[in-house]
Amino acid sequence: MRKIITTLATLLAIIFTPELSAQSSGVSDTILPDANLETKEQAAPAAKTDSVKVIPAKTVEALTQAADSAYSADNFALAEKIYTQILADHGSSAMLFYNLGNTCYRQGKLGMAIVNYERSLKLDPTNADTRANLEFVKSKITDRQIDSGSFLYSVWETVVMWFKADTWAWIALVLFALMLAGILTYLLSSVVLVKKISFFGGIIIMFLCAGAIIFSFAAANRQRSNTAAIVLSPSSQLSTTPREARTQSEEAFTLHEGTKVEIVDSVSSAADGRWYEVRVGQNERAWIKASDIERI
Repeated sequence: MRKIITTLATLLAIIFTPELSAQSSGVSDTILPDANLETKEQAAPAAKTDSVKVIPAKTVEALTQAADSAYSADNFALAEKIYTQILADHGSSAMLFYNLGNTCYRQGKLGMAIVNYERSLKLDPTNADTRANLEFVKSKITDRQIDSGSFLYSVWETVVMWFKADTWAWIALVLFALMLAGILTYLLSSVVLVKKISFFGGIIIMFLCAGAIIFSFAAANRQRSNTAAIVLSPSSQLSTTPREARTQSEEAFTLHEGTKVEIVDSVSSAADGRWYEVRVGQNERAWIKASDIERI
């Protein structure tokens, strides 16, 4: 019993972190199809630009209001610049990455839009608007996303993302308390029916508690992981070796902007620069230039 309590205490100490700064609340743009979306999409490459240098503000709120105003005025380049400045100076948040993803999409930067939506979901996997926008932008990319696992793996990922890591931890604590209550009821009650209910109910709750702990660790690990990346180059030729393909036999396959890959290895050299070995789907592996992708 003491080991279980110690494990729960350690779990809470690991995954509970201070609230991130730079919470942006001014822009909440869902980019699902609407009457004006196609028009905006066609006009995205011609989005407004602003050569005026962003003047540092004293507070996150002032910067956020400036970015929200620029976004509302369809000045997406300036809004992106200010949101990026907030990230650099004041830290990240799920809402900030969400807003930055919207600005990137409005400018036709599908790859960076996906990167920022994915980063937002790492911090808050429960945000339905972010998930909807991510799926919508994915439908616009050239490459069909290859399934990265089996059906059971997909179910596992879905369940893990039901809640944040700290929410899973609280669920585990509540279930643990209920399990203790069931044990006490079993020991103190003299009614046979109550003893049976508390005994078998306690066993079920014990397994649910263990599952919540596992999901909490999995959610925390997913948030910390940085092996996933998105292709930013419009078209990237992957190679069977960590260098530019010199013959047709060294050409692996081509990936386009917005495709998600998993980094499994990296190599750097003075002659060829930095290359990543990436996995696409379950089996496809090849080398890609580091400059062609962005880690999530």
